[in-house]
Amino acid sequence: MTEAPPRPTELSVLIVNYNTWRECANAVASLRQHGPTRADGSPMPFECIVVDNLSPHRPADAIAAVEHELRQLAAAQGDPAAGRLILHGENGGYSKGMNLAFGHSRGRWILVSNPDLLFGPGLIPRLQRAMEQDPRIGIAVPKGYWDSDFQGHLPPNTLPTLGDAWVATLTEFSPRLSRWHSRRLARAWRRAWQAERPLSLPMMSGCLFLIERSFFEQIGRFDERYPLYFEDADLSVAIRKAGRTITQVPDAHLVHFVNRSGMSDLKTMWERHHESRAKYYRKWYGWLGALTLRATRWLQGTPRLQKLRQFTPEAPYTDLGDSDQPPLLKLPRRCDSYLVLMSLDPRFYLAAGIYGAGDHWTPTPAAFALFVNATFFFAVYDTSGGRFDRLGTWRYYCQSHLGHSVRPAAPAAEKVP
Repeated sequence: MTEAPPRPTELSVLIVNYNTWRECANAVASLRQHGPTRADGSPMPFECIVVDNLSPHRPADAIAAVEHELRQLAAAQGDPAAGRLILHGENGGYSKGMNLAFGHSRGRWILVSNPDLLFGPGLIPRLQRAMEQDPRIGIAVPKGYWDSDFQGHLPPNTLPTLGDAWVATLTEFSPRLSRWHSRRLARAWRRAWQAERPLSLPMMSGCLFLIERSFFEQIGRFDERYPLYFEDADLSVAIRKAGRTITQVPDAHLVHFVNRSGMSDLKTMWERHHESRAKYYRKWYGWLGALTLRATRWLQGTPRLQKLRQFTPEAPYTDLGDSDQPPLLKLPRRCDSYLVLMSLDPRFYLAAGIYGAGDHWTPTPAAFALFVNATFFFAVYDTSGGRFDRLGTWRYYCQSHLGHSVRPAAPAAEKVP
């Protein structure tokens, strides 16, 4: 008896995993519940291909959990080939892993996805409808959030340019320039966060995007020379040079638990980040890009200029200390509306944004359960009546990690003889 041929599939979901087995299993489970649809609302046949990039940790039970979710997805599709896990024999980088998954895909539509996210109701169909209605769109991306309450906006990526490299370097020697740069970024993020119509962006986020197969092949897919990071910047430049847009779909919402793969191996992450950055600037800016990186690295690293490098948090500054309890930001006045920027960077060059109202802010229990053991910085702006007035800066060292306290045990009291 011959095996039935695979059913036709219209959309392929591609995921590259690295040490994020639990998150990946959850992502596939949410995908099964909230899959793609056709324009008439009927279910669209789809598949999911997961490539594991030679994770150092490959526990049998973790692999089994992902395989179980993929089998469930395939069964729901009535297609044994609709769910597949490929245990790659090398870690050639995110781009190479994603191209491997693409090579096994069958769909006209390609949804590139990180493993550390959740698919919600309507996410994929809203991206699909946007692309079907506007042929100028090269890639459709959702609004990103870091919490399941959809309160914490993730910042749109900033396209790396020669000017960006120089500004980021010179801000280290000028507090005034640093404050100007952080405000400029925040205003750009606010335009994306508050957009109620499709918005063209200079750069996409590689955590999740929808693209048509033929166009993906036309622009060369992912450039495998990038081991990690900058592949999304590279693809963004290629899309725009091809005359298409990178469009944020305002009612498509994504929960992305940022950088869970990177946090599992920080040394490798930073090594590959620096290597990819150098390749990106050489590819798109040639000798001028290479010279820019060499000069900015020298300015940042030479001991001769260390005394000139200066950074102080913008006043008023409050140190909330170390705690395994949620931070509480007490504002100097009540605001009809405010914006909290939350970052691991005291300069706020990359920050999430949370809107609120009142005279204080603290994360919800669900949001605090996503905090990691790290030092956080907060900046609050009064946005009442169209204003953008900075109210202060707060520092907080979180002694909780993904909902579990990591606070050091108090030393035992000495016995009195």
